[in-house]
Amino acid sequence: SVPMEETVRELTALAEASLEAAYQYCRREVERDFGLLMLPGRQNPNPFVVLGMGKLGGAELNFSSDVDVVFLYENDEGESSGGRKGKSDPRSFFYEIGKKIIHAMGEVTEDGFVFRIDLRLRPLGVNGPLVQSLDSAALYYESWGQCWERAAMIKARPVAGDRNLGLRFLKEIEPFVYRRYLDYTTVDELRHMKMRIENELLSSQGKERNIKLGYGGIREIEFFTQALQLVNGGYEPALRQPNTLRALSELARYDFISIKERDQLTEAYRFLRQVEHKVQIVQEAQSHSIPEGEEEEKALARRLGYLPDKKHSERERFWLAQGTHSANVRNLFNRLFYGAQKEMTHDGASLAGTIWHDLDQQDVIIGELRKVGFADARKAYENLLAVRDGESFAPPSPKRLKVMRTLGPALISEIAKSGAPDQALLNLSRFSHRIGGRTGFLTLLAENPPTMRLLIALFSDSQFLTDLFLTRPELIDSLIRVDLTRIGKTKEEMLEALREPVEGQNDLEAKLNALRRSKTEEFIRIGLHDLGGTIEIEQILEQLSDLADAVVECTLELTLEELRGKFGTVSKGRFAVLGMGKMGGRELDYNSDLDVVFIYDAHEDAQSDGGSQGKLPAHDFYVRVGQKLLTYLSAPTEEGVAYKIDMQLRPSGKSGPLVCSLEGFREYHRISSQLWERQALIKARYVAGDDSLGKEVEKATAAFAYGSGLSREGVGEIHHLRMRMEKELANESESHFNLKKGRGGIVDIEFLTQMLQLAHGVRHPSLRRRETLKALTALHDERILTTNEHAILADGYLFLRRLDHRLRLERDQSIDAFERNPGRLDGIARALGYDGTHKHRAKSTAHAGRKLLADYESRREKIRACYERYFLPKD
Repeated sequence: SVPMEETVRELTALAEASLEAAYQYCRREVERDFGLLMLPGRQNPNPFVVLGMGKLGGAELNFSSDVDVVFLYENDEGESSGGRKGKSDPRSFFYEIGKKIIHAMGEVTEDGFVFRIDLRLRPLGVNGPLVQSLDSAALYYESWGQCWERAAMIKARPVAGDRNLGLRFLKEIEPFVYRRYLDYTTVDELRHMKMRIENELLSSQGKERNIKLGYGGIREIEFFTQALQLVNGGYEPALRQPNTLRALSELARYDFISIKERDQLTEAYRFLRQVEHKVQIVQEAQSHSIPEGEEEEKALARRLGYLPDKKHSERERFWLAQGTHSANVRNLFNRLFYGAQKEMTHDGASLAGTIWHDLDQQDVIIGELRKVGFADARKAYENLLAVRDGESFAPPSPKRLKVMRTLGPALISEIAKSGAPDQALLNLSRFSHRIGGRTGFLTLLAENPPTMRLLIALFSDSQFLTDLFLTRPELIDSLIRVDLTRIGKTKEEMLEALREPVEGQNDLEAKLNALRRSKTEEFIRIGLHDLGGTIEIEQILEQLSDLADAVVECTLELTLEELRGKFGTVSKGRFAVLGMGKMGGRELDYNSDLDVVFIYDAHEDAQSDGGSQGKLPAHDFYVRVGQKLLTYLSAPTEEGVAYKIDMQLRPSGKSGPLVCSLEGFREYHRISSQLWERQALIKARYVAGDDSLGKEVEKATAAFAYGSGLSREGVGEIHHLRMRMEKELANESESHFNLKKGRGGIVDIEFLTQMLQLAHGVRHPSLRRRETLKALTALHDERILTTNEHAILADGYLFLRRLDHRLRLERDQSIDAFERNPGRLDGIARALGYDGTHKHRAKSTAHAGRKLLADYESRREKIRACYERYFLPKD
């Protein structure tokens, strides 16, 4: 049989051709009556377009379909040139054209009719004017458009008349159809529309036999598809497809639905549309119900190609197929439109969740809050009331109360299970205050249980991300998309994401703010994957490092652009940024400073070619580049700072010049640099600027770092520096530890690794790695470290970085020191996987904290023993 897609495509093409012919004929007729209608002051006709809606717009017409259309014209001004009936204003002129098109297409003659025209999807529906100008229609949708009209406009497509006019109109109303931010009120409204259809238009039998409006029918596939398009199409333009099957394909391609779900819905849609065609061919009417009676059902089954087999008649085979497809559609429809409600109800059924329904009984609820783990139950009660009621100066709206009846119990239940319930509830009340009366955010949470859980995890486990989030609650979109966004992005992809909003700004301050906002969004993306457990520590550090690289690159582009206008460019001049320390090793964490060195290369007597402020010698020009770059990265704007910058690792440290020529850099390290500077060069990496210069500098740093081995005196010098750091900077005691600089800390591992690299790298190029873990693996592969030593150092490094990382994530700062106090490590121990939630929270927390401390102390002693085995060998 002919594929369904081919059938609907050809029927749609016939309708489009018929409408175009009708329009051309009718316009000529009206022009005979009223003359030509031109655009004011121009020689071009005032254009008119027929927008195809519904199945016509989606290129999905049935045999007995009406064609849904909207008539639009461009301009309301002027009048026609005059004809046998006089002159006409634009609205009257195009009204006559529209009326004639309806008559030409739908009049029944002895040869039948072409297509019935349906205009109920036009602005204001049956009460609206037959034709409207572009401005009038756009104003209607922007001011009064409803959810069902957003869904209808998904399928809108110019099918006759001036198609460019139609495309221009659809582009203009895109913000109405596809919201910039996620709007889950759409799901709620479509759910109610479907319920009304079922309750008002269908009998109980019709719900089973109506293949369009019934259970598991065509409309459920369309609603499912359109809901996901409306919710997500604002930020994923590929989803803006009028055709249902193409839309399903794009939804799967971008992981909004699975391949299996796409296939189930696609097969069901094809099956149901074929059934619809076969029913309508026989009945020659707009029928959508499976005919009643065994013989009628048997005849339908045969028309669909079913033949009897050994087990089933053709009729039985049809009903089996129909049952399978309808069940698949209904299950997916229910999961999207009702799954969140069921999940929220289940989550809110816990002991903690029941608290929500009795909030007016203050004393009782305070006692219950204390039982489920809140340290300050009275304050928790006040925060709960703030969450329930919203703004104190106005009573909660009926819409808010309705959403919160389901959402509230699930929220309190999730908060009670979190690692820091008091903090989570306080942050939730702050969030509630921040969004004010906007129930769209609450609806979004109610429709997305995983998002609700992630929000509570964020409020509980990371004050750092919470504070970023509360300043920009629209970033809640990122919470929804966290399972859809790429876990990992390359530097190039991040750089592109940073450049786009920056290029859209006109002045420098706006560009710097746009850069910081985009960086914050990337931080949120990485942080949410971090909290959600979908990304490991090594990848987190790499992502944060690549983000820093991209921000520096983008900021350098801004810097050079500004200085070019003022001073021109230096002929054959080159500038590069060298990352050092954790930046060079791609080991940056949240709140890390950036260690950088600025290098330039130009002819000795070179100067810039001039701009609005004259010319500069090459050195002075690149000093300006360095100064501006430093300022643009670290100066506070209304969006904060991009990064704090540390340049102490440049030649001569604090007393050295801000920028260094390539020759000066080479000369310094050839003659004046000390061993600690040679050690620092292990991490040197080109991160931004001129690629050829960056590669030359990397080659030079590798030669200086690994050009010779390491004497016994050199080993002693590195050990001496390490002990000084521990003594002067770690400040450890019986009650305080220092993760980084203390005994058995991160620096023990780094110094031991780097000493072995300096000692053996001259003979073993494989050891020349910037990343600590990769260097440790290379040392093991070259049999310089034993398997046991490698395990102690690599596992210990990951343990210490995870612990430091969690402290940063929770408290928004680098906290090298922490106390020997199990209770103070509450959320940290849990976040790192030490024990789950127990009935008696205080006991379980202390137990988790004790286990974390015991693990830390054991590891630090093993790390220190390994360190001393190489730095203090027993002769």
